[in-house]
Amino acid sequence: MRTVPQRIIIDQYRSIFRAIRNELSDTRHQWCIWHITKKLPHKLGGYRQYRELYYDLNDIVGNSRTEESFKDNWSEFMDEYNLHNTTWLSDIYDDRCMWVPIYFKSKFWATMRSMQRSKNMHVFYSGFLYSRTSLVQFVHEYENVLRIKE
Repeated sequence: MRTVPQRIIIDQYRSIFRAIRNELSDTRHQWCIWHITKKLPHKLGGYRQYRELYYDLNDIVGNSRTEESFKDNWSEFMDEYNLHNTTWLSDIYDDRCMWVPIYFKSKFWATMRSMQRSKNMHVFYSGFLYSRTSLVQFVHEYENVLRIKE
């Protein structure tokens, strides 16, 4: 019997999303927020008020308490910086349920919003932990990893 993940964090590539959706139809997808925010300098860096814009956008994304407040704050943000003609922002807003944390509030994601942590953990535990490692084995191997890495 095949075990499929309940949730998965992926890059913001539609082709990868479609392929995973076709193979793992019951798996909930989330886009890696780190990959999206990494694009901000390239997509919006030319704006005169980029520094303020960057901080305001991160505040809206990270601190909105409800979906409604996110929508309201996003609208005010777009008005304040006159960004209505920015296609990239319009596109990521349309896909907000794929990457904005407030849209995951009702689902358990173990505070994961980025693939970066996962990649770092893979490197750290490489050769020690596997997909079928039990919790007891994990604790034992964790101690081994720390001893070796130290």
